[in-house]
Amino acid sequence: MVPFVIRLKNNNIVSNQAVELRLDPGAKTTGVCIVDSNNSALFFAEIHHRGEAVKKALDQRRGVRRSRRQRTTRYRAPRFDNRTRPIGWLAPSVKSRADNVINWAIKLSQWVNIKSCVIESVSFDNSSMTEGQKLFATQYQQGPLYQTTLRKAVIAKHNGSCAYCGEKGEEAEHIISKQKGGSNSFHNLTFSCRACNEKKGTLALKEFGEVMGKDYSHLEPSKTPKHAAIIQSARNYTIKSIKSFGLNVSTCEGWETRLNREDSELPKEHYYDAFATSIIGAIQTNDVLIIKAQGRGKRLMTRVDRFGFPRQKAKSQKVVHGFQTGDIVKAAVSKGKKAGTHTGRVAVRETGNFNITTKAGTVQGISFKYCNLIQKGDGYGYQTKKTA
Repeated sequence: MVPFVIRLKNNNIVSNQAVELRLDPGAKTTGVCIVDSNNSALFFAEIHHRGEAVKKALDQRRGVRRSRRQRTTRYRAPRFDNRTRPIGWLAPSVKSRADNVINWAIKLSQWVNIKSCVIESVSFDNSSMTEGQKLFATQYQQGPLYQTTLRKAVIAKHNGSCAYCGEKGEEAEHIISKQKGGSNSFHNLTFSCRACNEKKGTLALKEFGEVMGKDYSHLEPSKTPKHAAIIQSARNYTIKSIKSFGLNVSTCEGWETRLNREDSELPKEHYYDAFATSIIGAIQTNDVLIIKAQGRGKRLMTRVDRFGFPRQKAKSQKVVHGFQTGDIVKAAVSKGKKAGTHTGRVAVRETGNFNITTKAGTVQGISFKYCNLIQKGDGYGYQTKKTA
Protein backbone atom coordinates (compact mmCIF):
# COMPACT_ATOMS: atom_id res chain seq x y z
CA MET A 1 0.00 0.00 0.00
CA VAL A 2 2.76 2.47 0.87
CA PRO A 3 4.14 3.31 -1.57
CA PHE A 4 1.16 2.20 -3.65
CA VAL A 5 2.31 -0.41 -6.18
CA ILE A 6 0.34 -2.21 -8.88
CA ARG A 7 1.90 -5.54 -9.79
CA LEU A 8 1.36 -6.35 -13.45
CA LYS A 9 0.84 -9.98 -14.47
CA ASN A 10 1.68 -9.58 -18.16
CA ASN A 11 5.06 -8.54 -19.58
CA ASN A 12 4.16 -5.35 -21.38
CA ILE A 13 6.39 -2.44 -22.35
CA VAL A 14 5.63 -0.53 -19.13
CA SER A 15 6.89 -3.26 -16.82
CA ASN A 16 10.06 -3.70 -18.89
CA GLN A 17 10.91 -0.02 -19.17
CA ALA A 18 14.37 0.52 -17.69
CA VAL A 19 14.63 3.38 -15.23
CA GLU A 20 17.43 4.97 -13.21
CA LEU A 21 17.59 5.45 -9.44
CA ARG A 22 19.22 8.65 -8.17
CA LEU A 23 20.26 9.16 -4.54
CA ASP A 24 21.47 12.17 -2.58
CA PRO A 25 22.64 10.69 0.77
CA GLY A 26 22.43 12.97 3.79
CA ALA A 27 23.13 12.69 7.51
CA LYS A 28 19.52 13.52 8.42
CA THR A 29 17.60 13.21 5.14
CA THR A 30 18.34 11.36 1.90
CA GLY A 31 16.74 12.40 -1.38
CA VAL A 32 15.44 9.72 -3.76
CA CYS A 33 14.38 10.08 -7.38
CA ILE A 34 13.50 7.66 -10.18
CA VAL A 35 13.87 8.87 -13.79
CA ASP A 36 12.96 7.25 -17.10
CA SER A 37 15.07 6.95 -20.26
CA ASN A 38 14.28 10.61 -21.10
CA ASN A 39 15.60 11.75 -17.68
CA SER A 40 12.07 12.70 -16.62
CA ALA A 41 11.31 12.40 -12.90
CA LEU A 42 8.69 9.72 -12.21
CA PHE A 43 9.02 9.38 -8.42
CA PHE A 44 10.27 11.56 -5.55
CA ALA A 45 10.93 10.52 -1.95
CA GLU A 46 12.78 11.63 1.16
CA ILE A 47 14.18 9.19 3.71
CA HIS A 48 14.38 10.69 7.21
CA HIS A 49 17.02 8.80 9.17
CA ARG A 50 17.08 7.93 12.87
CA GLY A 51 20.85 8.05 13.35
CA GLU A 52 20.57 10.59 16.18
CA ALA A 53 18.01 8.39 17.95
CA VAL A 54 20.38 5.42 17.65
CA LYS A 55 23.23 7.47 19.11
CA LYS A 56 21.05 8.67 21.98
CA ALA A 57 19.90 5.11 22.78
CA LEU A 58 23.49 3.84 22.78
CA ASP A 59 24.59 6.67 25.08
CA GLN A 60 21.73 5.87 27.45
CA ARG A 61 22.61 2.18 27.45
CA ARG A 62 26.26 2.97 28.14
CA GLY A 63 25.32 5.20 31.06
CA VAL A 64 23.08 2.54 32.58
CA ARG A 65 25.78 -0.10 32.14
CA ARG A 66 28.45 2.03 33.82
CA SER A 67 26.12 2.85 36.68
CA ARG A 68 25.35 -0.82 37.18
CA ARG A 69 29.04 -1.73 37.35
CA GLN A 70 29.67 0.75 40.17
CA ARG A 71 26.99 -0.63 42.47
CA THR A 72 27.69 -3.08 45.26
CA THR A 73 26.61 -6.15 43.38
CA ARG A 74 28.12 -9.44 42.34
CA TYR A 75 31.36 -8.93 40.49
CA ARG A 76 31.30 -9.45 36.77
CA ALA A 77 34.62 -9.44 34.95
CA PRO A 78 34.95 -6.71 32.29
CA ARG A 79 34.62 -7.96 28.73
CA PHE A 80 35.52 -4.88 26.74
CA ASP A 81 39.29 -5.59 26.60
CA ASN A 82 38.91 -8.67 24.39
CA ARG A 83 36.60 -7.17 21.79
CA THR A 84 37.84 -6.29 18.32
CA ARG A 85 36.09 -4.48 15.50
CA PRO A 86 35.93 -6.23 12.13
CA ILE A 87 37.36 -4.67 8.99
CA GLY A 88 34.93 -2.14 7.55
CA TRP A 89 33.18 -1.58 10.90
CA LEU A 90 30.86 1.43 11.03
CA ALA A 91 29.37 3.15 14.05
CA PRO A 92 25.77 1.95 14.60
CA SER A 93 24.33 5.42 14.03
CA VAL A 94 26.25 5.73 10.73
CA LYS A 95 25.39 2.20 9.60
CA SER A 96 21.72 2.86 10.35
CA ARG A 97 21.70 5.75 7.87
CA ALA A 98 23.49 3.74 5.19
CA ASP A 99 21.23 0.70 5.67
CA ASN A 100 18.13 2.87 5.19
CA VAL A 101 19.42 3.94 1.77
CA ILE A 102 20.44 0.39 0.82
CA ASN A 103 17.12 -1.11 1.94
CA TRP A 104 15.12 1.34 -0.13
CA ALA A 105 17.30 0.80 -3.17
CA ILE A 106 16.48 -2.92 -2.84
CA LYS A 107 12.75 -2.26 -2.29
CA LEU A 108 12.46 -0.02 -5.34
CA SER A 109 14.43 -2.42 -7.55
CA GLN A 110 11.87 -5.13 -6.71
CA TRP A 111 8.97 -2.99 -7.92
CA VAL A 112 10.43 -1.27 -10.99
CA ASN A 113 13.03 -2.25 -13.55
CA ILE A 114 16.02 -0.30 -12.22
CA LYS A 115 19.18 -0.85 -14.26
CA SER A 116 21.47 1.91 -12.99
CA CYS A 117 21.98 4.09 -9.94
CA VAL A 118 23.63 7.49 -9.49
CA ILE A 119 24.85 8.46 -6.01
CA GLU A 120 26.19 11.84 -4.99
CA SER A 121 29.69 11.31 -3.59
CA VAL A 122 30.47 13.88 -0.89
CA SER A 123 34.10 14.94 -0.43
CA PHE A 124 35.53 17.55 1.89
CA ASP A 125 38.93 18.96 2.76
CA ASN A 126 40.32 17.48 5.98
CA SER A 127 42.49 20.54 6.50
CA SER A 128 39.34 22.65 6.96
CA MET A 129 38.09 20.61 9.90
CA THR A 130 39.61 22.89 12.53
CA GLU A 131 37.75 26.18 12.99
CA GLY A 132 37.51 26.67 9.23
CA GLN A 133 41.27 27.32 8.94
CA LYS A 134 43.81 25.59 6.75
CA LEU A 135 46.39 23.44 8.49
CA PHE A 136 50.02 23.22 7.45
CA ALA A 137 52.96 20.94 8.27
CA THR A 138 53.06 19.88 11.94
CA GLN A 139 49.72 21.53 12.72
CA TYR A 140 48.04 18.28 11.67
CA GLN A 141 49.75 16.43 14.55
CA GLN A 142 50.22 19.24 17.07
CA GLY A 143 46.70 20.34 17.90
CA PRO A 144 45.40 21.92 21.14
CA LEU A 145 45.95 18.62 23.02
CA TYR A 146 49.59 18.17 21.95
CA GLN A 147 51.65 16.92 24.95
CA THR A 148 48.88 17.65 27.44
CA THR A 149 45.60 16.26 28.75
CA LEU A 150 42.12 17.42 27.85
CA ARG A 151 41.47 18.88 31.32
CA LYS A 152 44.77 20.79 31.38
CA ALA A 153 44.07 22.19 27.91
CA VAL A 154 40.62 23.39 28.99
CA ILE A 155 42.06 25.02 32.13
CA ALA A 156 44.79 26.71 30.11
CA LYS A 157 42.25 28.04 27.59
CA HIS A 158 40.69 30.22 30.32
CA ASN A 159 43.74 30.60 32.61
CA GLY A 160 42.01 28.65 35.37
CA SER A 161 39.14 31.15 35.64
CA CYS A 162 35.43 30.57 35.18
CA ALA A 163 34.46 31.49 31.62
CA TYR A 164 31.09 32.81 32.83
CA CYS A 165 31.77 34.92 35.93
CA GLY A 166 35.57 35.30 35.97
CA GLU A 167 36.04 33.76 39.44
CA LYS A 168 38.29 30.78 40.13
CA GLY A 169 37.17 27.78 38.06
CA GLU A 170 36.67 24.31 39.45
CA GLU A 171 35.50 21.95 36.71
CA ALA A 172 35.16 21.41 32.97
CA GLU A 173 31.70 22.18 31.59
CA HIS A 174 29.95 21.40 28.29
CA ILE A 175 29.02 24.54 26.33
CA ILE A 176 26.36 22.60 24.44
CA SER A 177 25.01 20.14 26.99
CA LYS A 178 25.25 16.39 26.44
CA GLN A 179 21.46 16.24 26.66
CA LYS A 180 21.24 18.47 23.57
CA GLY A 181 23.82 16.53 21.57
CA GLY A 182 27.01 18.24 22.72
CA SER A 183 30.25 16.29 22.40
CA ASN A 184 33.25 15.82 24.68
CA SER A 185 35.57 17.54 22.21
CA PHE A 186 37.95 20.30 23.24
CA HIS A 187 35.93 22.91 21.32
CA ASN A 188 32.75 22.11 23.29
CA LEU A 189 34.37 22.29 26.74
CA THR A 190 35.03 25.31 28.90
CA PHE A 191 36.16 25.91 32.49
CA SER A 192 33.56 26.91 35.05
CA CYS A 193 32.96 27.31 38.75
CA ARG A 194 30.46 25.01 40.42
CA ALA A 195 27.82 27.72 40.91
CA CYS A 196 27.76 28.76 37.23
CA ASN A 197 27.76 25.14 36.09
CA GLU A 198 24.67 24.35 38.18
CA LYS A 199 22.95 27.58 37.14
CA LYS A 200 23.57 26.99 33.43
CA GLY A 201 22.40 23.36 33.47
CA THR A 202 21.24 22.48 29.97
CA LEU A 203 20.60 26.07 28.85
CA ALA A 204 22.02 27.28 25.57
CA LEU A 205 24.64 30.05 25.72
CA LYS A 206 22.16 32.65 24.50
CA GLU A 207 19.58 31.65 27.13
CA PHE A 208 22.18 31.58 29.90
CA GLY A 209 23.47 34.97 28.78
CA GLU A 210 19.97 36.43 29.19
CA VAL A 211 19.83 35.01 32.73
CA MET A 212 23.25 36.40 33.66
CA GLY A 213 22.84 39.64 31.71
CA LYS A 214 26.01 38.98 29.70
CA ASP A 215 27.03 38.09 26.15
CA TYR A 216 28.68 34.67 25.81
CA SER A 217 28.64 34.48 22.00
CA HIS A 218 32.47 34.35 21.95
CA LEU A 219 32.29 30.96 23.68
CA GLU A 220 30.29 29.32 20.88
CA PRO A 221 32.11 26.13 19.80
CA SER A 222 33.55 26.11 16.30
CA LYS A 223 31.55 24.24 13.71
CA THR A 224 32.97 21.00 12.36
CA PRO A 225 31.79 19.11 9.26
CA LYS A 226 30.12 16.40 11.35
CA HIS A 227 27.41 15.59 8.83
CA ALA A 228 29.84 15.48 5.92
CA ALA A 229 32.08 13.12 7.89
CA ILE A 230 29.11 10.82 8.59
CA ILE A 231 28.21 10.61 4.91
CA GLN A 232 31.81 10.11 3.79
CA SER A 233 32.46 7.32 6.29
CA ALA A 234 29.50 5.31 4.96
CA ARG A 235 29.99 6.15 1.28
CA ASN A 236 32.04 3.11 0.23
CA TYR A 237 29.80 0.75 2.22
CA THR A 238 26.69 2.13 0.54
CA ILE A 239 28.09 1.97 -2.99
CA LYS A 240 29.50 -1.54 -2.53
CA SER A 241 26.22 -2.85 -1.11
CA ILE A 242 24.08 -1.40 -3.92
CA LYS A 243 26.48 -2.80 -6.52
CA SER A 244 26.17 -6.25 -4.96
CA PHE A 245 22.60 -6.74 -6.20
CA GLY A 246 23.41 -6.08 -9.83
CA LEU A 247 22.98 -2.35 -10.40
CA ASN A 248 25.39 -0.29 -12.46
CA VAL A 249 26.44 2.38 -9.91
CA SER A 250 28.04 5.70 -10.84
CA THR A 251 28.86 8.72 -8.69
CA CYS A 252 28.83 12.48 -9.04
CA GLU A 253 30.30 15.33 -7.03
CA GLY A 254 28.35 17.82 -4.95
CA TRP A 255 29.26 20.75 -7.21
CA GLU A 256 27.71 18.93 -10.19
CA THR A 257 24.45 18.49 -8.32
CA ARG A 258 24.35 22.15 -7.35
CA LEU A 259 25.16 23.29 -10.90
CA ASN A 260 22.43 21.13 -12.45
CA ARG A 261 19.86 22.24 -9.88
CA GLU A 262 20.63 25.95 -10.26
CA ASP A 263 20.69 25.78 -14.07
CA SER A 264 17.17 24.30 -13.95
CA GLU A 265 16.11 26.85 -11.31
CA LEU A 266 14.91 24.18 -8.89
CA PRO A 267 14.55 25.00 -5.17
CA LYS A 268 16.91 23.48 -2.59
CA GLU A 269 15.16 20.25 -1.64
CA HIS A 270 16.62 16.80 -0.99
CA TYR A 271 14.56 15.11 -3.71
CA TYR A 272 15.53 17.81 -6.23
CA ASP A 273 19.18 17.29 -5.27
CA ALA A 274 18.77 13.59 -6.07
CA PHE A 275 17.14 14.53 -9.39
CA ALA A 276 20.05 16.87 -10.19
CA THR A 277 22.81 14.28 -9.71
CA SER A 278 22.69 13.75 -13.50
CA ILE A 279 20.99 15.21 -16.58
CA ILE A 280 17.64 16.82 -15.76
CA GLY A 281 14.50 16.36 -17.84
CA ALA A 282 10.80 16.98 -17.23
CA ILE A 283 9.05 16.43 -13.89
CA GLN A 284 6.05 14.10 -14.20
CA THR A 285 4.96 13.96 -10.55
CA ASN A 286 3.81 16.46 -7.95
CA ASP A 287 3.95 14.12 -4.95
CA VAL A 288 6.82 13.37 -2.57
CA LEU A 289 6.76 10.29 -0.36
CA ILE A 290 8.13 11.05 3.12
CA ILE A 291 9.74 7.92 4.59
CA LYS A 292 10.60 8.16 8.28
CA ALA A 293 12.79 5.44 9.78
CA GLN A 294 11.22 4.36 13.08
CA GLY A 295 12.90 1.04 13.85
CA ARG A 296 11.26 -2.25 14.72
CA GLY A 297 10.95 -1.93 18.49
CA LYS A 298 13.36 -2.60 21.31
CA ARG A 299 14.92 -5.78 22.66
CA LEU A 300 14.74 -4.74 26.30
CA MET A 301 13.96 -7.46 28.84
CA THR A 302 12.85 -4.73 31.23
CA ARG A 303 12.39 -0.97 31.04
CA VAL A 304 14.52 1.20 33.31
CA ASP A 305 14.13 4.68 34.76
CA ARG A 306 16.66 7.50 34.29
CA PHE A 307 18.81 6.07 37.07
CA GLY A 308 19.05 2.64 35.47
CA PHE A 309 16.80 0.79 37.92
CA PRO A 310 14.04 -1.53 36.64
CA ARG A 311 10.77 0.34 36.14
CA GLN A 312 8.48 -2.26 34.58
CA LYS A 313 8.76 -5.41 32.56
CA ALA A 314 8.73 -5.19 28.80
CA LYS A 315 5.94 -6.82 26.80
CA SER A 316 6.20 -10.59 26.87
CA GLN A 317 5.50 -10.76 23.14
CA LYS A 318 5.60 -8.35 20.23
CA VAL A 319 2.65 -9.84 18.33
CA VAL A 320 -0.74 -9.37 20.00
CA HIS A 321 -3.82 -10.95 18.37
CA GLY A 322 -1.95 -11.04 15.05
CA PHE A 323 -0.91 -7.35 15.15
CA GLN A 324 2.47 -5.77 15.83
CA THR A 325 3.45 -2.19 16.56
CA GLY A 326 4.12 -0.45 13.25
CA ASP A 327 1.47 -2.27 11.23
CA ILE A 328 -0.90 -0.14 9.17
CA VAL A 329 -4.49 -1.00 10.05
CA LYS A 330 -8.01 0.17 9.29
CA ALA A 331 -10.43 0.12 12.22
CA ALA A 332 -14.14 0.57 11.52
CA VAL A 333 -15.66 1.31 14.96
CA SER A 334 -19.42 1.01 14.82
CA LYS A 335 -20.42 2.49 18.20
CA GLY A 336 -19.24 4.47 21.20
CA LYS A 337 -17.31 7.73 21.55
CA LYS A 338 -14.70 6.57 19.04
CA ALA A 339 -17.15 5.52 16.33
CA GLY A 340 -15.83 6.02 12.82
CA THR A 341 -13.11 4.73 10.51
CA HIS A 342 -9.52 5.11 11.71
CA THR A 343 -6.62 4.28 9.37
CA GLY A 344 -2.99 4.54 10.43
CA ARG A 345 -0.06 3.06 12.32
CA VAL A 346 -0.98 0.85 15.27
CA ALA A 347 0.72 0.53 18.65
CA VAL A 348 -0.28 -2.78 20.23
CA ARG A 349 -1.07 -3.39 23.91
CA GLU A 350 -1.31 -6.74 25.67
CA THR A 351 -4.82 -5.82 26.83
CA GLY A 352 -6.01 -5.94 23.21
CA ASN A 353 -6.87 -2.23 23.17
CA PHE A 354 -4.58 -0.55 20.63
CA ASN A 355 -3.58 3.02 19.80
CA ILE A 356 -3.88 4.09 16.16
CA THR A 357 -1.97 7.12 14.86
CA THR A 358 -3.88 8.74 12.00
CA LYS A 359 -3.35 11.96 10.08
CA ALA A 360 -5.70 13.72 12.52
CA GLY A 361 -3.90 12.44 15.64
CA THR A 362 -3.73 9.40 17.89
CA VAL A 363 -6.87 7.49 18.79
CA GLN A 364 -6.45 5.41 21.95
CA GLY A 365 -8.18 2.30 23.19
CA ILE A 366 -9.38 0.72 19.93
CA SER A 367 -10.15 -2.98 20.38
CA PHE A 368 -8.31 -5.42 18.12
CA LYS A 369 -11.71 -6.79 17.05
CA TYR A 370 -12.30 -3.67 14.94
CA CYS A 371 -8.83 -3.71 13.31
CA ASN A 372 -8.12 -5.02 9.81
CA LEU A 373 -4.52 -5.33 8.66
CA ILE A 374 -3.64 -3.27 5.57
CA GLN A 375 0.15 -3.54 5.55
CA LYS A 376 2.70 -5.22 7.79
CA GLY A 377 5.10 -2.88 9.57
CA ASP A 378 8.52 -2.57 7.91
CA GLY A 379 10.22 -0.17 10.33
CA TYR A 380 9.16 2.98 8.48
CA GLY A 381 6.40 5.55 8.77
CA TYR A 382 4.91 7.20 5.70
CA GLN A 383 3.44 10.55 4.71
CA THR A 384 3.04 12.44 1.45
CA LYS A 385 3.50 16.07 0.51
CA LYS A 386 3.49 18.18 -2.63
CA THR A 387 6.67 19.25 -4.39
CA ALA A 388 7.98 22.74 -3.73
